[in-house]
Amino acid sequence: MVLPPSKQKCRSTTVISRASARNFHHASRFALPHGGHQSRNGCPKANVNAPVALNLSVNIQWNLTQTGIDNFAALRNQRFCRWLRTRCKQLNIDVAPYYIYSREKNHTHWQVHVPTELIEEFKDLVPRWITSLESKGNGPRKRAENHEPAPAGTVQIGPVRNSVALRKYMLKGINPRDAFRYGIKKPECQGVVYGRRTGVSRTLGMAARKKAGYRAQWPVWKRGNGRVILQAVAKIP
Repeated sequence: MVLPPSKQKCRSTTVISRASARNFHHASRFALPHGGHQSRNGCPKANVNAPVALNLSVNIQWNLTQTGIDNFAALRNQRFCRWLRTRCKQLNIDVAPYYIYSREKNHTHWQVHVPTELIEEFKDLVPRWITSLESKGNGPRKRAENHEPAPAGTVQIGPVRNSVALRKYMLKGINPRDAFRYGIKKPECQGVVYGRRTGVSRTLGMAARKKAGYRAQWPVWKRGNGRVILQAVAKIP
């Protein structure tokens, strides 16, 4: 993956930190559950939820784009958020940006809420946003709709079928020492990433959760026979 000049001096990381994982985990739980039966024991609901579910899963393979540059921050802020505000105003609906994301070596996992009436438009625009950002500043400006989409296979968009399973999958790059805290059985190395590895929208962030009165549940490793898990973890060098 090629880094843009703005990212070349960013701090690099090889794992998702415990603090980042905690914020990501609770932001995901704060959003409405999506996808039916969530786990073997069902999906324990949070005491309060945001008004929407993260209904779409977006995977972007940056190594398949023309430049290979990870432009996710610009795509998210300069394209998606602006487009959503504009289209919601035109449709006379009030929907703020709600999303969580996890960046890995060559790709980005993005779970986002898109209003039902805008889903097809969103699916068409994401591949065009990628190419419009790559050609930004070169030649006359054009609307994203007029750009050719990114190469086939670059973007995969589908409905979220199990929000709990997807949350764990997006956190698989966590430090193995912290994986047990969030029910991740098989953490995997996801390479070096420059800049933030994970992030959440302000609407799902700590301040929004606190304002809504969200309270964290006891983590899995502190319930039932959690002492056995703690003893096992204590033996990790």
